[in-house]
Amino acid sequence: MSAVRSGVRFLAVALLCGAAAPEAYAQAACGQRDTPSLVFPGDPRWLVDKNVYPADVNLAGIAITANNPRSGNGSLEVTTTGSLFDWAFFKRVAEGDAAWGLLAEVNCLTFDWWRDSYSLPAPPPPELIAETWQEQTPVLRLLVRDIKDDQQVVSHLVWERWYNTRDGLVPTENDQWHFENITGQLLWRHFDGGETYTNAGCVNSSFDGSDALQTYTLGGWVTNCYSATAEIYGVMIGVGSMWPGPYRGFLDNVQLSFAGQQGYAVEDNFEFPTNAVPEPGSVVLLASGLIALAGYRRWRRSSASR
Repeated sequence: MSAVRSGVRFLAVALLCGAAAPEAYAQAACGQRDTPSLVFPGDPRWLVDKNVYPADVNLAGIAITANNPRSGNGSLEVTTTGSLFDWAFFKRVAEGDAAWGLLAEVNCLTFDWWRDSYSLPAPPPPELIAETWQEQTPVLRLLVRDIKDDQQVVSHLVWERWYNTRDGLVPTENDQWHFENITGQLLWRHFDGGETYTNAGCVNSSFDGSDALQTYTLGGWVTNCYSATAEIYGVMIGVGSMWPGPYRGFLDNVQLSFAGQQGYAVEDNFEFPTNAVPEPGSVVLLASGLIALAGYRRWRRSSASR
């Protein structure tokens, strides 16, 4: 076999192995990694959602920036001002009104988060030294569709760290990146994605306090409050509402996968674009100038030696 054919064959095998690597990883682990799907500002897959109920004013902010890179040179920056109605999320849904997979088959749900440290006014108001505020992190919401009484209904399963740590005060470790694996943690539910909340016994009603909210793991929600055909059609990440103080955080590397599926449904890395690459014409112009400058210098040296 010729050296050229051997090289071609080796390259083909390497490419095939490389293509299979992400799928093998998805089946083997659900850990922190720099996810490969780059999401730049303006990517139509992720849209800003600042719908607030019932407020008319929303001062929260959300955007991909280069202010605190996690993987590469960017991340998703989120802020609130202290208004109880600040709310800002990035939202991604499956294409064509489809679904990514069944709620019962989620086997990996993770993201990375950061919270800036903050200073308290003197004297600090009670809401800013409450456990719920000291332990507040960015939020993740899974968008779920199910059939109830022969009609399609939507709901959000909401992850907030405090619902998993409230048995003992565990303030966030600020000014550093954290990897969060939500796959086996507790979530609460917005039954309609809006103003109806699910309390004990899968009873859906108005908000009656955080302690009244029903919390389950993903598997617990399927067993107790959903049908086996409930499906995931979207994901949201962000901050607010009813947060009592100014907040600045960052998010990155969202992962979502399902048992029986190869690879990840979502494996997104928020990235900020590097400096623009010069246009081809500009490169040619620069090269021509450098050549002319080199020629001029040679002519000067030649003239000086005469």
